[in-house]
Amino acid sequence: MLFSRRRVEEDLERIRLANLPPEKQKEEEKKQQIAHENATRLEKGDLLAMIIAFFSVVLPYILIFIGVMAAVVLLMAFIFR
Repeated sequence: MLFSRRRVEEDLERIRLANLPPEKQKEEEKKQQIAHENATRLEKGDLLAMIIAFFSVVLPYILIFIGVMAAVVLLMAFIFR
């Protein structure tokens, strides 16, 4: 129910494009392709934001792994001393 309006609009757009003459279909496809290319371009701060997001997700797991390995090494040092 949340996204049904958007789906209806997408379906109506597809129907509208299907009913256009072939010449206008090509023009519309070119316009949509240009709009899609413009929408997917990265802006100035996007790369930094993606790097920060990546590290905010991965860094805790790396720290946990390092902590567990340090604990294992300490236990081995105490046991085999």
